[in-house]
Amino acid sequence: GRAESQRPHSNDLEVFYPTSVLITGRDIIFLWVSRMVMTGMKFMGEKPFDDVIIHGTVLDKNGQRMSKTKINGIDPLSVFEKYGVDATRMALAGSATGIDFAWRDERVESFRNFANKIWNATRFCLMNSEGASIQSSPPCEGGVADASPDGVVLSAATTLADRWIVSRLNKTAKAVNRALETYQFHEAVQLLYHFFWDEFCDWYIELVKDEITSFDAEKNSPPVLGGVAAASADGVVSEARVVNPQSEARGRILIVLEQALRLLHPFMPFLTEELWLKLPGISNGLHNAAYASAEQTIMLTTFPTGDDSLIDEQAESEMAAVIELITKVRNIRAEMNIKSGDQLSIHVAADDVTRNVFAANEAQIKKLARADKIVLADSLDVPKASARAVLTGNAEIAVPLEGLIDFDKERARLRSQIEKLDVELQRLNAQLSNANFVGKAPKDKVDELRDRQIEIDVQTKTLSSNLEAIK
Repeated sequence: GRAESQRPHSNDLEVFYPTSVLITGRDIIFLWVSRMVMTGMKFMGEKPFDDVIIHGTVLDKNGQRMSKTKINGIDPLSVFEKYGVDATRMALAGSATGIDFAWRDERVESFRNFANKIWNATRFCLMNSEGASIQSSPPCEGGVADASPDGVVLSAATTLADRWIVSRLNKTAKAVNRALETYQFHEAVQLLYHFFWDEFCDWYIELVKDEITSFDAEKNSPPVLGGVAAASADGVVSEARVVNPQSEARGRILIVLEQALRLLHPFMPFLTEELWLKLPGISNGLHNAAYASAEQTIMLTTFPTGDDSLIDEQAESEMAAVIELITKVRNIRAEMNIKSGDQLSIHVAADDVTRNVFAANEAQIKKLARADKIVLADSLDVPKASARAVLTGNAEIAVPLEGLIDFDKERARLRSQIEKLDVELQRLNAQLSNANFVGKAPKDKVDELRDRQIEIDVQTKTLSSNLEAIK
């Protein structure tokens, strides 16, 4: 090599050698990676990187390697045009490390739908952000859930839903960091997908929607003094601050959204940057920013790491019980063909602790389950014609069906569905017992039929149970 004085970019070598990680494919482990290690040790006296991550190979839809001769490659530009760069990036990051996988447009499409969900959820939050109370205070560790002394996120008045989402946010942030540190990018993708769609959108937004959207004369009247007093840096407690419940609710949902966008940024950089600039104050300059740690670009913000002090296991346990109850009631409504507008009566038999949780959140349960009555007891006392389900912890629920359905029509409908499923199951059994068919059919087709077998078995048992309930 040339002398040090003749190297035009000698400082680059000092900066970038050694590096921390090399991400590559298994094809060139011996052709390239091992040679980098040997030559690095020979000429530099130290290894060129600490870790090597072997990613999987993207195969065509039939599980074959893509090649020019087979003309089975995927044009990335057409994928970007159809689904977006961020959706493609997240779909690829969501594949397990080191595992080859067949390309499926449906997978990228699912992440395009996820991107749309992020956009729409942010739009909803911003549409209801007027007057949001977001205090400028130093964020907690890693920036998660700005828990300021005046109780922006957590205060004595926060609901179960608030405590739950803050806990889930911090726990998700910690889990995402662990996944990234161990290069399990697919785990980080699944964690973020589940948190944002299943927990933040499907549950938290629905739980607080009325609070942040409805016009309430009391909520929108001039605020009064009260709430948690703010302590200054020298420990002097200031005068209690002005409290407006709706403003605080709007502030809390924006803080959770802001932190979620930071967590999503490495996987969906373009979308999250676009939405970040729409957050209150940020696009108008840092002097107007509503967030203490705001930057003009999300790329310069602190990546959330999570705060153990904001993880609330009790809130998560209680909310899990509430979610399970609402989900089971919704399933009963769908399975028994009950009209969406009909109000239900929910009867619950559970222990004292579980009953207290349901009683404390009765209004939310009624709203999301579309019920006008909840009866909590230590045992069920309901009519025979009731749909039943079992909850975790040996709790039971029942929904009386009298007046909600036409029993004769419902029995006929259930019997007809059971008969149709039985015919389909017989056809599937004949196909899968044919060794010639199983040997020649594509593996994914055979797997699909076997999955359908299992699905039919579950559906038949559910329908038979529902039929038995209204005999």
